[in-house]
Amino acid sequence: MRIDKERLLAFLLKGWVRTLRIDVEFLSPIQFPSIFAFWHGRMFVLPFVFERYAEKVNVLISRHRDGEFAAKLIEAIGFKTVRGSTGKGKGGERAFLEMVKILSRGEAVAITPDGPKGPAEKVKKGIVKLSMKTGVPVYPISFSAKPCYRFNSWDSFMLPLPFSRCVVRVGKPVYPAQLSEDELKERIELELKKLTDLCDEEAGWKK
Repeated sequence: MRIDKERLLAFLLKGWVRTLRIDVEFLSPIQFPSIFAFWHGRMFVLPFVFERYAEKVNVLISRHRDGEFAAKLIEAIGFKTVRGSTGKGKGGERAFLEMVKILSRGEAVAITPDGPKGPAEKVKKGIVKLSMKTGVPVYPISFSAKPCYRFNSWDSFMLPLPFSRCVVRVGKPVYPAQLSEDELKERIELELKKLTDLCDEEAGWKK
């Protein structure tokens, strides 16, 4: 019997995550439709923590070279995917319209606003335009872990080591009403930064 490598990896990662001591806190209840935003380097445990929402969450995956495997892995965990970006090119316009439809039917989209290639922890305008067009709020999400391994990559990807302590925080929603694009962009970036700092502090990292 042939086993898809994505399903096998999803199974192994679930086993890895079960060794972790994960502390999850919602600073505000999640309502749908919604846009979930988290930094590219801070997403490892999030698909497993939020599996219960999988049927209502559509994860934006780029059409870059490594995107196909990532999409199949996310789908193996149980989530739906949207291929493209929030900007122009690489199927961006098509993906944007698809996400508008997803939000209009009361579901959620999950986006790394600094992905797929950075700069790290800087919000690009695609998520801002999506929120403003639909009126749907952005929920900042972050996590930290100690001990962990940080990859020498553009996003300093955080990988919690087995049996480490993880802190996951879902922030209060950022609403687009009465904000300009620049103001909304700055607000999302600020809330993500504050939430990430909070996770690091509660995980035991000292500044």
